[in-house]
Amino acid sequence: MTKTCLVLLTIVSVLAFLGARGAQAQPSAAAYTVGVVNVMQAIANSKQGKAANSKLQSKYDILKKDLEKRSNDLEKKSEDLRRQASTLTQDALDKRNQDLMKEVEDFKAQAQKSTDEMQKAYQDAMAPIGEKAEKIIAGLAREKGFTLVLEAGSGGVLFVEPQYEITAEVTKRLDSGK
Repeated sequence: MTKTCLVLLTIVSVLAFLGARGAQAQPSAAAYTVGVVNVMQAIANSKQGKAANSKLQSKYDILKKDLEKRSNDLEKKSEDLRRQASTLTQDALDKRNQDLMKEVEDFKAQAQKSTDEMQKAYQDAMAPIGEKAEKIIAGLAREKGFTLVLEAGSGGVLFVEPQYEITAEVTKRLDSGK
């Protein structure tokens, strides 16, 4: 709800700004044409986006498998410690608990590092495609005479006439390299 309000407020502000620049120099409100695009959908559906996602998925699967193995190992160690607790001295039990807690903390740090690594890999893979998409969108906006292009994926666009929706055309141009 807040995001929708922010988008609407931004649109009103832009239109007010354009109107405040001078009524004689600006076309009437009827002359404004707004296009709509879902950039993430356009990128994800493009050949480059699919290839990048496939590569990222492979990397994710490797990291996930490693983290799952470590998690299972920690669960096994924890269960072993619970079973042996009654046979260990208090000092030995405390030492093993401390060791296990250190391993758990190391695991959490590794999981966070893996998450950060995947986020960076995603950004690195998608940034060049995103830059191409932005250029394509700007070109399409000029071609179609759009005054403004809104992002549909942000949740602020509830309806758009099909002739103003350019997501499929952006994907097509990403695939063709134009």
